[in-house]
Amino acid sequence: MTSEANMTMEEVDEKPQPPRHKPLGIVLIAFAWITYVIRVTFGYFRQFDVIKGLFSTTASNTSRLFPNEITPMSWVFNIWLAIYAWGVLWLLYVTVCICRKNSRGYFYVTPELFPTSFYVIWYFNNLFVLAWEFLNDSFQRVGATMLLALIAFTTFYMMYISYRRVDRNGHWLTKNAAVDLWLIRLLVHNGLAIYGTWVTLACLLGFGTVLTYESGYDNEDVSTGILGLLLAIILVWFVLENYVFERYCRYTLVPYVVVVVALSGTVDKFFKFYGGFEKRNAVVACALLAVSCLVLVVRFSLVIWRHVTQPLYVSTVKTTSVKMSELNGGYITEP
Repeated sequence: MTSEANMTMEEVDEKPQPPRHKPLGIVLIAFAWITYVIRVTFGYFRQFDVIKGLFSTTASNTSRLFPNEITPMSWVFNIWLAIYAWGVLWLLYVTVCICRKNSRGYFYVTPELFPTSFYVIWYFNNLFVLAWEFLNDSFQRVGATMLLALIAFTTFYMMYISYRRVDRNGHWLTKNAAVDLWLIRLLVHNGLAIYGTWVTLACLLGFGTVLTYESGYDNEDVSTGILGLLLAIILVWFVLENYVFERYCRYTLVPYVVVVVALSGTVDKFFKFYGGFEKRNAVVACALLAVSCLVLVVRFSLVIWRHVTQPLYVSTVKTTSVKMSELNGGYITEP
């Protein structure tokens, strides 16, 4: 083996390469915008009845027609504004990367942190939302709930792809593009997390509606079961994110915030519409809210402690061979 074959990744990165655009990458980003704008536009059309006859009712009216005991107050649904805004912000970020360069070329090309599969899944996600608008409008509760599950799954799968790509390029990003590393964590990971968490809660409410209005189960009993299922999800995810996938999702902090806001709206509903907390699910919702607040505090505390005592990507690989480091110009791109 020659001495050149023992070159480190840093030495390879020092060799200048002429920047080249990737037409497919630009097309993928363009279609990401197009599908998102179409999805948001149809949501706007439905909510404000812009095109007469296109939709029969709004999503909020559908909830009123099929009430669920634990559906939160209407003010909670303003979280969609944050979801839409976060979606615009991460799309703007990946778009700006088309014009930005690093030592190896254009940032959206190398390192390829958002591969083709990331965008293709995003297209399907937006199509699922569009289909959900029409199924929910026509009171197809089973189909609408299944689509919500698909929306949540595709959102979390996008997060999985991004987590893996960022982690594999974490050392290079920390050394050469620390700001981008934090922007991806803030805009992409947390933006998708708030979206996925909210859709998961909507899926649970939709499942409760199916059990109540399609299968004939008691509304109160179904609502208690849904709250119990939510508790199980919270506890399982707390273990996974803090002890199994910690290096990937350390700085994804919004899921518990979404849960706390949603449960606060449920508790507020019991207080305003029932005048107190005599009902069983009011007590269960209050207890679950307390657990969620506790988990939120513990989660933030763990992240702060680990950020100080166990920082990620603080060491750089020194023995990577040129064969490995030449992959995509010094970046790791495997999924």
